[in-house]
Amino acid sequence: MRVTTPGVERAGEPFSFSFDGQAVEAWPGESLAAALTSAGVFSMREARDGSRRGLFCGMGVCGECSVIVDGVQRRSCLEPAQPGLKVATMPPRAPVDLAAEAPSAPADELTPDVLVIGAGPGGLAAARAAASAGLDVLLVDERVKAGGQYFKQPGEGMRLGDALDAQFVEGRELIESAKAAGAKLLPGATVWGAFGPDDVAVVADGRRLRIRAKRVILSPGAYERAHPVPGWTLPGVMTTGAAQTLLRAYQTSPGQRVLIAGNGPLNLQVARELTRAGVAVVAVAEQAAMPGPGDALDLARMAVNAPGLVVDGVGHVAALALAGVSIRYRHVLTRVEGEGKAQRAAIARVGDDGRIVAGSERWFDIDAVCLGYGFLPQSEIGRALGCAYDVTPAGLVAQRDDEARSSVPEVFIVGDAGGLGGARVALALGTLAGTAAARDLGKTPADTGAVKRLLARHRSFQAALWRVYRPVELTQDLTAPDTLLCRCESVDRATVDSLLDDGLGTLSSVKKACRIGMGRCQGRYCGPVVAARIAGRTGKPIEADAWFAPRTPFKPIDARLLAGDDPA
Repeated sequence: MRVTTPGVERAGEPFSFSFDGQAVEAWPGESLAAALTSAGVFSMREARDGSRRGLFCGMGVCGECSVIVDGVQRRSCLEPAQPGLKVATMPPRAPVDLAAEAPSAPADELTPDVLVIGAGPGGLAAARAAASAGLDVLLVDERVKAGGQYFKQPGEGMRLGDALDAQFVEGRELIESAKAAGAKLLPGATVWGAFGPDDVAVVADGRRLRIRAKRVILSPGAYERAHPVPGWTLPGVMTTGAAQTLLRAYQTSPGQRVLIAGNGPLNLQVARELTRAGVAVVAVAEQAAMPGPGDALDLARMAVNAPGLVVDGVGHVAALALAGVSIRYRHVLTRVEGEGKAQRAAIARVGDDGRIVAGSERWFDIDAVCLGYGFLPQSEIGRALGCAYDVTPAGLVAQRDDEARSSVPEVFIVGDAGGLGGARVALALGTLAGTAAARDLGKTPADTGAVKRLLARHRSFQAALWRVYRPVELTQDLTAPDTLLCRCESVDRATVDSLLDDGLGTLSSVKKACRIGMGRCQGRYCGPVVAARIAGRTGKPIEADAWFAPRTPFKPIDARLLAGDDPA
């Protein structure tokens, strides 16, 4: 469903492409996923078990929205819609044109002073700081527009007016300031391999690149944590971040009646933005308890350290109340049902014992469900480069110093890729990392005393925020035996549990026995879920070196583009 948000208008003329032989209308600047969603097409690929899948992460991590575009596999959330494209449902295994020739030329070699991976808040700030100090900086990102998940910008072809909200404006100014400082931006670039700090392999616009930089700053961000329940793989169920990308970047709603469930303030922001765009948000299910008198000290800390963010949060709650949207605290999503796509969804209250309260389940008629149960850092590039990580309840957290330098001296990890901290922490760490890289390479960067003080304030804010939003711990398994834990390879809970019953007790052994973690997302979603089940069975925590090992290519790319490349 196409919508409008303040300050953004569609420009140009609509055009069409075909999907499974049927014409689909699109507008300049839309992704294929946005155009298909607007046309009511939620099913985009066929899974191994014959079920259908659709847009889920919205950021190129999961591959659930994969389609065939003019004979080639593409992720529709990252692929721009173009006139005349022939798009088709992705079969369980993508077709391969065996007659096509592989590139014969070697990869082009680039040698910037600093390579920044990820053009979100942290990456843009790092690129700006390093370039301002006089370094040659290359900034690469998978998306066609810089900004990342937080500063996501409207697609090319959208007309921008004076009524843009502050988040759009701040992101646009950050992007322009990084360019003005001299940083070179390479959009639509997929990092598929990292063989050393001075040897990173990239594919961009069909070109193979080998980037040999003196310093690498990683800022690929995070992705939303999985929350398996019966029906969570139905088309129409997606992450809150995916819904926000549809809305803010492409002026598209995930549906007309939307349920949002999860943990944290992003869900409230997206609910408010959808409501403002005319979408019916039937409820917001928040796993944390409602803030009360016991949270007064943390709320005060938040107000002192980031008053503007507190005002925004209060505004979200007030706007939802005025719109009649119910925020149901201590509630979680329990089930989604539908014929071929999400049509009904249930939420229920979590009791003090961590179990669903009997009789509290409530059903809603919906056409989209948005899940936002926190985030997990994207760590595969850092781990491939040998950076050390610790296992925490928030996922793998990089060992890094106050300037975001990792255990590998030439590599910095900023933003949520190294540990969750939000956009403001990412901005500060990015500036510090870019400054440190410049100092390493003989430049005299600007003083960072004010940035370090700002970083301390926002870290204090984040610590208080997540104490207020601490989720009520679930002790009840909400999955059923046939609930899929691995979306990519269609591996259900019963299969995993039977292997654990047989004595398998590591992620790698389970992976070898049932293909879990071997699909397009490479275990990003199923890995933490299965790791938690193993830890629950064995009573032993999962160590960092027992995690799914990072494997190249990190993201799906045409294998022909690898031909002739020799990482050694």
